[in-house]
Amino acid sequence: MHRESHLKCQRCDRFHEQSADCIVKGAARDLLAHGLPALLCFAGLVVFADEIYDQMVYDGAEFIPMATIVRDTLCATLSGLSKIYRACGYRVGWAVFSGRTHAAAEYLSALELLSSLRLCSNVPAQWAVQTALGGHQSIRELISPGGRLYESRKTILNAAQNSRFLRLQPPAGSMYSFIGVDTRDLPDFDDQQFALDLLEQKHVLIAPGVSFNVPYRTHFRVTSLPDSAMLRDVFGRIDELLTSYANAPAGQGKSNVVEAGARFK
Repeated sequence: MHRESHLKCQRCDRFHEQSADCIVKGAARDLLAHGLPALLCFAGLVVFADEIYDQMVYDGAEFIPMATIVRDTLCATLSGLSKIYRACGYRVGWAVFSGRTHAAAEYLSALELLSSLRLCSNVPAQWAVQTALGGHQSIRELISPGGRLYESRKTILNAAQNSRFLRLQPPAGSMYSFIGVDTRDLPDFDDQQFALDLLEQKHVLIAPGVSFNVPYRTHFRVTSLPDSAMLRDVFGRIDELLTSYANAPAGQGKSNVVEAGARFK
């Protein structure tokens, strides 16, 4: 969809040639900014926003903090040091409450009591929070062209595009890709069996899509943390295994995945 027209852009307040894609993005932002908060307020829901990847966005994608649009109900913003600040071992996170806090006084008091009962908190690591939030934001270099995460993501996109079997919607943020397998060539593809075969035969570990509670079994997830050279090797092995599936006689290969029901009898 790339129909063009001359419209007033809501972002720069100027008339210019604007693609339909830009219009759709603007409409989606308006829906998020106005429609979602109204729905949440009408339903009386408490918003728990996991924003651990907030600054990790690519190709001009915009992150909108929920606390900036949710005002008429309670909003809890959750984050930590493990992703954006790459301090996984510190085990430090936080919750910030905003919006209609006066209506949740008892709930917030109970949370404060629970946190006070926690002994031996990681105080030295907590001192890192102020430096992380107020210091140099090195994540911006990593997600820009030439940066480690940007280039690794680019390698994954290229690998999926050049593959006969893989399909991928470019992820606009985070450090993962949820990759689909085209079942026209592999009608019997099963993500769990594939993950097991890939580990045992190619020594590559992935997460099968079904582990994320989706109703289909045609996807798997990879991380963009490895460097580009390693990812090229990984996707070479993935394509080798998928090619062997495609070349195998119909009906060959019995699943050796042990289902949860059988494991926990």
